[in-house]
Amino acid sequence: MRILIVDDSPRHLTMMVYELTRLGYATSVVETGAAAIEAVANERFDVVMADIRLADMTGIELCWHLRTAQGLRHLYLILMIPGSMTDQFHELVEAGADEFLRKPLDWKWTAARLLAASRVVAMQRDLERLATTDALTGALNRRRFLERGAEEVVRSRRYERPLSVMMLDIDHFKRVNDTYGHATGDEAIRSTVRACKETLRTSDLIGRLGGEEFAVVMPETPPVNAYAVAQRLRQAIAAMPVRLETGGEMSVTVSLGLSWLNATDTGIEPLLARADAALYRAKNAGRNRVEVEPQIALPKSMMG
Repeated sequence: MRILIVDDSPRHLTMMVYELTRLGYATSVVETGAAAIEAVANERFDVVMADIRLADMTGIELCWHLRTAQGLRHLYLILMIPGSMTDQFHELVEAGADEFLRKPLDWKWTAARLLAASRVVAMQRDLERLATTDALTGALNRRRFLERGAEEVVRSRRYERPLSVMMLDIDHFKRVNDTYGHATGDEAIRSTVRACKETLRTSDLIGRLGGEEFAVVMPETPPVNAYAVAQRLRQAIAAMPVRLETGGEMSVTVSLGLSWLNATDTGIEPLLARADAALYRAKNAGRNRVEVEPQIALPKSMMG
């Protein structure tokens, strides 16, 4: 469980890092509310422990900002309050705090409350997983993939970095279902995603858009690199055995379409549309191949 500590007292920060590390928690520290908001936007934390009195805002204001921006990622928010505070408890919870602890912290009590927080965090992770992933494959579901893809487009445009998108579709999937049964069809879908996870980077986003159709967002990836990745993935899927419901194995192939971010793209949708057009060409050209949109000259050594 990762904890972000927000406090403008160096002495208290040092003490908290020591005690929380001793309890086995990973910690990061910031001294202002603004820095906390930025840290949460850029990294994943499970718990935020914030002093109620910060130099740039109150802990209540910080809770409100973090709750407003959290989206599907639930944060367990703990406010540290002075022992002299005897009211405002309802206001603390109303602003979004899950817990408040009195300073100076009683570390036996704090350890117990963090154990309780870890149970809530685990439950929230399960709920987030159910809300954002495809049950059959563990890939991102369509809604979450489009949300994360849009975020990556914004980031790539802001920092002027390359980004490529790939769409892939299992070839002759209806024939697989009709010949071998839906259980084998499901296994073909799962094996396709397994091959994606083994071939792609952890930073690449894999989504199941529906049925046997998938999409991948590849940050920091220019067209030629994306084409090489797509060819490796095509070969990996063809080489991965699919278990038959009746025993034995078979294999499937995929067709792939590629596109990349250009200066006029303001969201993920135009990239997916171009990748889909390339995928359509790949299917019409005989399947088990990679096409790109717009079409560009690629090194002959990469073709195949």
